[in-house]
Amino acid sequence: MQRLRAEYPLAVLTLSFGVLLLLAAVVFLENRRIAELERELQEARMELGRAQLEAARSWAVQPIEGPEAGNTVPDEAAPGEGLSAADILAGTRIIAHGMGALEDVWTEGSAPLNCLEGFLERYAAGVRVFEADLRLTRDGKVVLRHDWWPDDWQEGINGSAVPTREEFLSKPIFGVYTPLSFRDLLLLLEEYPDVCVITDTKFTDPDVIFIEFESMLADARALDRLGLFERIVIQLYSGVMRQCLDNIYPFPHRIYTLYAEGFEQTSAAFRERATYCAEKGIEGIAIWEDWWDPVYASIAREYGLAVYVHTVNDTAAARTLLEQGVAAVYTDILTPVDMA
Repeated sequence: MQRLRAEYPLAVLTLSFGVLLLLAAVVFLENRRIAELERELQEARMELGRAQLEAARSWAVQPIEGPEAGNTVPDEAAPGEGLSAADILAGTRIIAHGMGALEDVWTEGSAPLNCLEGFLERYAAGVRVFEADLRLTRDGKVVLRHDWWPDDWQEGINGSAVPTREEFLSKPIFGVYTPLSFRDLLLLLEEYPDVCVITDTKFTDPDVIFIEFESMLADARALDRLGLFERIVIQLYSGVMRQCLDNIYPFPHRIYTLYAEGFEQTSAAFRERATYCAEKGIEGIAIWEDWWDPVYASIAREYGLAVYVHTVNDTAAARTLLEQGVAAVYTDILTPVDMA
């Protein structure tokens, strides 16, 4: 009897330990099952995005034959067919920064991914105007990326290891999301005729401007889709850039963004820029949120210009700016529903 009493606590302890092990195993298996389901869901999203992109690619590059040759507008126009960038911009108050954020991975202040999945998520939320960050690859092609320095985005790619276009497209962002080239962007515009894109080409050196825009034009010519530039708005950073573009191609839509040159933030300085835009056929001005002054709205109206403000992620702040005369805000996460 005394021996049984001594062994009883040990038996209870052993049983309790066994129960804990069993519970831990159940929790581990359940967490693994949940992770597997999430992975399968993400893979399904990726496959959907890739399928849509491939559908755009195969449709856009097929040869045009017969009496329709030379006419890219189908008999039954898709929704938005024939709209220009000016038409689409006039109907929006939201511009998706960096092709739109993915809410699952977005954090305030993070660089935008410029990926296919972000575009699809924002488009499904009603966004129709997208800003695209553009960079040059090692082989002189244009792709969508904010900058090269986050070295954990794509395997083996960073500021000291700039990829070719083929290498860039072969490396999913974070191993999951689909990177895009400018050629892919053209195919998306072909597939979604109610969308327009605003470029953020980054470079201000004339030598690089010529290389970058000639590459973009080469992609459009290869697809026989130069007409898609009717739905592309070029952001200008300086008068020199405007002069360069005038010697490259008659891009029909341009806005003047002031972040590269700086801005004195006075009525007189704004009027000077507005006068320049009106004289050169530039359709709008883009400024930082904290540069905005409601007095600019009346000056812009006087010169027939739209003013765009970036980057705004607070709903109340965005609504206030729109009420004060801003035409639209660049944003990572806001949608047309938020502005209703």
